[in-house]
Amino acid sequence: MFSLRAFVAIFGTLNLIALALLISTTITSPNSRSSEVLIEEHGDYSKFIDSDLAFNVLSKLDRPISNPEAVVPKETFLGLKRDPEYCTKVRRYFTNNPRYIFEEINFMSDFLSYSLTKSKALPMIGTVVLPQISYELPENVRKKPTFNLCENITSYVTSESIHLKYLIYGTEMGCLTQNYNHIDGKSALNRKDEVARSVYNYTQKFKDKPQCFDGNKFFPRTWLLDNAEQCREWFNIINSAKYEQDKKEKHIVYIRKVGAGGHQGKGVEPVDDKEEASLRKTYKNGTKCGEVKNSYIVQYYIHNPLLVMGHKFDFRVYMLIASTDPLIAYYHDGFLRVSLLEYDASKKEKGMHLTNTAQSLKVIEQAVISGMNETELMDFQMWNYTRLVDYLISEGRIESRAWIDEYLRPAFMNAMQHLIRMTQARFHKHYGTWELFGADFMLDQDLNLWFIECNSGPALKASNKEKEVFLLSMMRDQYEITTGLLRSRIKRVIKYVNWLIKSGLVDVPENDTKNSQITINRFEQRTKEFDELLQNRFDEEFEVSSDNGWYRIVDESIEGLGRYNGNIKIECF
Repeated sequence: MFSLRAFVAIFGTLNLIALALLISTTITSPNSRSSEVLIEEHGDYSKFIDSDLAFNVLSKLDRPISNPEAVVPKETFLGLKRDPEYCTKVRRYFTNNPRYIFEEINFMSDFLSYSLTKSKALPMIGTVVLPQISYELPENVRKKPTFNLCENITSYVTSESIHLKYLIYGTEMGCLTQNYNHIDGKSALNRKDEVARSVYNYTQKFKDKPQCFDGNKFFPRTWLLDNAEQCREWFNIINSAKYEQDKKEKHIVYIRKVGAGGHQGKGVEPVDDKEEASLRKTYKNGTKCGEVKNSYIVQYYIHNPLLVMGHKFDFRVYMLIASTDPLIAYYHDGFLRVSLLEYDASKKEKGMHLTNTAQSLKVIEQAVISGMNETELMDFQMWNYTRLVDYLISEGRIESRAWIDEYLRPAFMNAMQHLIRMTQARFHKHYGTWELFGADFMLDQDLNLWFIECNSGPALKASNKEKEVFLLSMMRDQYEITTGLLRSRIKRVIKYVNWLIKSGLVDVPENDTKNSQITINRFEQRTKEFDELLQNRFDEEFEVSSDNGWYRIVDESIEGLGRYNGNIKIECF
């Protein structure tokens, strides 16, 4: 063994001082990352060194989180029993057998049995537990408490926001070892009126910095008719001579939308003569602005849409908010939704002005189009990026397929980054929640990209074989991301609890045979460390694979410009 004198002689006084400082910092720092250095030596993260003691440690460190949007239910939801001890049972199951987190993906889903998600996607990825839970259950069964939630659920995939039926995450659902596919506060993104407010406020924030964001080049000019000032402003416009001239030139100048609950084209109407008369009657030509209580918005109609083969189209692309603590988000390519009717702004058919899949199905059902069978019509209704680019090249609008990587995809990503920045303050922070969104965009004749709306719980229906393959691949990659974050969190939790136990930081009274009266040294510091361990980031072995189709666009675990891939300038933070 070296003497201190020999040690100094070999390494030098400065190195010895640095070593002493390192040891001191490692022992005393309250930061959880220094604790990770110490626990790294406990290499096996798939088991607890003492499952009973681990259960009691987690009972103290894993605290329930209030649900800010909960609504106390009046009846049983989908036949599920309410159990205030559910997360305690999950904790016991986990500490006895933590390996399942790393070897299994167990879904609880209320989707219909024949849906693409429940019939093909989830079984392809993992196991659907409680497969009978869905709205297909008879009403009398749905209202009767019949089914217990399984302890081995790792991911809730629900069409209904079932968390609204529970008051607290971490008691009756949303346990430490589980992910859940709905975010509290998402209405800032998926309500047309709320996102319009968000865009307006964000535009005002950067009105002196148009290089950061220019709302006039992002979102068609919008008026909220539940806002008295904006409502009167719009009626002043439509009572002007200019509006009458615009109608003669453009036929449709505005489009009216319901702010909440309108999806698949419901609640969306071009403001033609009939709709204009209805609005004038409802608001008494503007004199009742501020009195009428609805969530209507009116928006400039993009009168010069880019057409393909004479047909109007929009883009449906996908955004995954994989974490709200910290915020981590991804973009995924989508597809074009092409109207089956040739575009004529003077015509009143709704399917000509709206391009979503639901409108196309109505056109097919009404047999409006002849000359193509249903399969051919659905193939025409969905175009991929490559098909669009090849068409634009043939029309001389762009020069090469590089336009996808050089303009289209970066434009989508940057638009989503701004959408997240303008709405994220409303998102409730919770390590276990995530959400899939479908975002809709349009191109005009000048190839300017316009954001239209964003929907949570987008319909994932295989209208043709190409779309089925696309959606199954997208969902597989989506759950690789959410599962990777879950497994990374749980790996850190197991190693941290093992470190506490092995380091003698958990005191157990001699006569406490059940370990129920334990104390954890420096408990306040440990709770901070534990909470920091739960903040989402990928550990190396759970990183997303290189062929995953999702592109990371926001990662607030990264400091500085890197959190937005360098797309947001420093003066815009």
